[in-house]
Amino acid sequence: MIRYVVILLLLVSSKFVISQSYEWKLEHELINENIEAWDVNPVHEIIFSSNNVLYKLDDDLKKEFTQSRKSISDIVKIDAQHSLKTLIFSAAYQTVYFVDNTLSFQDADIQLFDLDVGYASNVCYSNQTNRFWVFDEQNTRLLRFGGVAGKDLQSKVSNLISITHRETPSEIIENNNEIFLFFNNHGTFVFDLNGSFLREYAYPKATSFYPTEKHLYFLLPGALVRLNRQTNEEVEILLPNKNIAEFKVFKNIFYFKNDEGISKYSLIPTR
Repeated sequence: MIRYVVILLLLVSSKFVISQSYEWKLEHELINENIEAWDVNPVHEIIFSSNNVLYKLDDDLKKEFTQSRKSISDIVKIDAQHSLKTLIFSAAYQTVYFVDNTLSFQDADIQLFDLDVGYASNVCYSNQTNRFWVFDEQNTRLLRFGGVAGKDLQSKVSNLISITHRETPSEIIENNNEIFLFFNNHGTFVFDLNGSFLREYAYPKATSFYPTEKHLYFLLPGALVRLNRQTNEEVEILLPNKNIAEFKVFKNIFYFKNDEGISKYSLIPTR
């Protein structure tokens, strides 16, 4: 079923206001109330975990591959930014796993306890498949590992709480050679790949966050805020439906997750 939602988009800066009409077009829907973790890779394939099974869907949200993962519990993060190798993090096992393009598990999983990590609450990919970030909640520090086996400590930010004044980020994600720490109902802190603090984006009503090359997106009640990374101009975009908890963005394609599943929309200018 194709559904359109017409919205009015306002761009506000200190100098001008631009009004532009857009439409949300519903492309596809996935109904699944038990999605634990999910991501979308660069070729618009969705990888998600549900009821002890990993799924991979194509661009039309049709099933491509499945893989049982009964031996792995508490998957809290899937990072698919590298299309041929997806990162999976189990908080219960404090282990980082990798699956290939067919969701087959690779042999080289990484036990974070072996890397002197106290307790990791979040993990994300870095700019290469052998590099990843870890938020060590026990020691309030951010670590980046790499090297041939992905076990060499390459950068570290210690005592993060002195910078963020918050304990645990709800999301960490690297984009465009910057690492973003998003704190629910507060905003986002940005660091470079060496761990140097760059800046803060304060959005006290934001409940989710996603960066792209040109923009930062913040999920607010009833709307998305799109922030231009170069000009700092903001656009507020009304959401196509309610109760959205998480989202991903690829140019004009948006993936929204709520309690019922995942919806794929395109945002189309009408004039």
